[in-house]
Amino acid sequence: MRIAAARAIPVRLRFTRPVRTAVGDFVERPSVLLALSDAEGFTGLGEAAPWPGFGTENLADALAALREVAAMLPGSEAELDRLPPPGIDRLRDAPAARAALEGALLDLEARRQGRPMADCLASRSAAGTGDALRVVAVNALLIERDPNVLREEAALARARGYRAAKLKLGAETLAEDVARAAAARAGLGPDVALRGDANGAWSVEKAREALAALAEFQFDYVEQPVAAADFAGLASLRGRAPVRIAADESVATGHGATRLIEAAAADVLVLKPAMLGGAAQALEIAARARRAGCEVVFSHAFESAVGAQHALHCAAAWGDTTTVHGLETAGLFVEDVGQPVESSGGFVGLSGGPGIGIDLDRALLRETGGAG
Repeated sequence: MRIAAARAIPVRLRFTRPVRTAVGDFVERPSVLLALSDAEGFTGLGEAAPWPGFGTENLADALAALREVAAMLPGSEAELDRLPPPGIDRLRDAPAARAALEGALLDLEARRQGRPMADCLASRSAAGTGDALRVVAVNALLIERDPNVLREEAALARARGYRAAKLKLGAETLAEDVARAAAARAGLGPDVALRGDANGAWSVEKAREALAALAEFQFDYVEQPVAAADFAGLASLRGRAPVRIAADESVATGHGATRLIEAAAADVLVLKPAMLGGAAQALEIAARARRAGCEVVFSHAFESAVGAQHALHCAAAWGDTTTVHGLETAGLFVEDVGQPVESSGGFVGLSGGPGIGIDLDRALLRETGGAG
């Protein structure tokens, strides 16, 4: 594809409520959008969304890399099979920026062909499990701290048709985690899968204690019970704990995913395409995980609507109709750059339009700091 114009656009979105992670609480989400246009007027969008603890370059490096891309690509050919492009070596050590470039090129190619990006991605990859999906199952996220309010939140998720719900764990005391897990299970009932995410909060010893105490609430799996680098700890828990073990931060890089799969250290891999250099790399890792007997769940990384739609189309290209993914972003930000991933009855449908189905709102970009 010959690129006629390119632009790197910094954005900064405010969360509707602080997001708690293993490395602290966050009130806003900075990232960089990349817009690539051809001579016919089609524009593809990608996003670089580095996040602390996930092994990517930092935001400043991602912005610098994409500004270099935006300066060098116009007037040249850019091919998905040749990434990074010749002369832009900075991208080799910048997986978040590389994900933005790959995403923008995939979106542009799909728009030129007049079909959803998931179809374009599925046709390019042999890693999927079938044809690209038109609807993708997603889990609810349970965020209330008070058990009584949490029970109501969980009951509402069940009433809305979600097949799974995710609960943050790793509170100051195990008693608090147990109380919230009991409330979640009471609200969800026996038929909705309950997932936990400890964000690496426990030592191996504490994880054994916590997982034993939480087993009665029938968790589908618990994500990242120990620190991301503790592959031995994950492996020691897998198969011995009464709950399936999932890895998230541990598989934030291609190298980490390879190590974890080889070590047979998790039952489930939670993959974030934005952290892995893009959807193509994420699908390749997913295929290796499947061959090793691991379940694969795709997840967003608190990106704007652009990155969230890319993650959705990656899950759709994977083609697995049985898995529930962690992709919903509706309500995450006070204001977004486009239509977020929003479910109905626990399922998200692709927009049906070409590419990822998002056209940037320039006025909103100016308001969120996107000029430049």
